[in-house]
Amino acid sequence: MITDVERMDDIARRVCYRQRIRKRDIFLNTRFAPVVSARQHFFLLCYDDGFRVCEIQRYCERYGFPVAFATVMHGINKIREYEQALIKAGKHNTVRAKSIRERREEDRELMRLKQLEEHGEELQLQGGIGDSL
Repeated sequence: MITDVERMDDIARRVCYRQRIRKRDIFLNTRFAPVVSARQHFFLLCYDDGFRVCEIQRYCERYGFPVAFATVMHGINKIREYEQALIKAGKHNTVRAKSIRERREEDRELMRLKQLEEHGEELQLQGGIGDSL
């Protein structure tokens, strides 16, 4: 079973990969725009994944970055505003977009499920024919 910390670690890892920064940089006390943007993305993705703000705060404190409740909420709201601006401009939503690897994994899983459904129907049809004889 995956713990909350592991789930948040995974979110932080994905954000860092997309933003091309190191994980430890997210938790630096800096106002450097790429770091702030990555941090806000992290806040939003955690919040949307079902974590409460206090849990996000605790995780940040674990890595030496104490953050206020208002700061987390401000970051979440800023990224949502940015998302809406992208949608209005007709651009692709890059905030919650999945990486190429994540999309490929989803596509493989969907194909596997379709194959299982098809084979399941074939097995039912074959079983039905044998039962009727």
